[in-house]
Amino acid sequence: MDRQRRHLLQAALAGALGVALPGLTTARPDLTRTMGTTLADRGSAFYRFQDLRLSSMDRQRHYRVWIAEPKHPAPAGGHPALFMLDGNAVISRLRETWLGQIQDGTPPVLVMIGYDTDLLFNGAARQYDYTPAAPGEHEIHDPRRADRRGGGAARFLEWIDTTLTPRVATLAPINPARASLWGHSYGGLFTLFALCTRPAAFHQYFPTSPSLWWAGGLINLYLKALAAHAPTPPAEVWLCRGNEEGRRTDDLDEQQWAAAKRRANRDFNRFAGRLDQVPALRVRHRLYDGQGHGGMFSASLPETLRLAAGLPPALDWH
Repeated sequence: MDRQRRHLLQAALAGALGVALPGLTTARPDLTRTMGTTLADRGSAFYRFQDLRLSSMDRQRHYRVWIAEPKHPAPAGGHPALFMLDGNAVISRLRETWLGQIQDGTPPVLVMIGYDTDLLFNGAARQYDYTPAAPGEHEIHDPRRADRRGGGAARFLEWIDTTLTPRVATLAPINPARASLWGHSYGGLFTLFALCTRPAAFHQYFPTSPSLWWAGGLINLYLKALAAHAPTPPAEVWLCRGNEEGRRTDDLDEQQWAAAKRRANRDFNRFAGRLDQVPALRVRHRLYDGQGHGGMFSASLPETLRLAAGLPPALDWH
């Protein structure tokens, strides 16, 4: 199938499923900000930090991975492990108070997967790594950004499984049966892609503000395939976004803008409902009141840490 026909098919599928398309897209992160001094530099009473420098399988992208290991002894079988995308931004925003709040649970090893730069985000690299191509293909072009490639999600997931995870296991005792994955925006899309294609790879999935609109709602093709291959044991999914998300365009007045946000929130709830229909998934979802797209990055982290530590949620989920 040629690219134009495939795009039209995906767009039609997205429309039929009620997925938000690029008309209400997400705000882009500030790609000029740097990390500054982080908790890894300042030190923590609860965690010890180290980092790795690794490269992608094709040697085109270079990663810096921060590993934070709880200071108390590992439980039998190893620590839980929380893999987190956009690691530069995560380590920059990680707070000691959040780590202190999960000490009553089983604190996880934090594996913060970033890029070998001082910037918070590497836009081109994350777009390639975090976005899926159509099944059986390895690349997809974003018509909005002709200078960037997408479609590397399958290869990136393979790299996490075969290169990163074994390396982390040599540095900290981790329990593969209690591994979790968190990602925001494109990272949230990747988290859903991992769930759909390798549902048994992680015990918990935390897709935050996922870019459901990517490639005309392509993630829905993978969701349909997931329904036929239920994971064993069941995976937990904690799906969230802010109820103020979206990028306002000049042609929208206040009333139209409010209606656009309501539609986007309704589409999100419908997607959560479809995900909840997949056998052997335990799905919870929530809209964070008053949060926009960028704010959801930090807003979601304390609850994610809590849930990955095996503690009950502090917030209301549906």
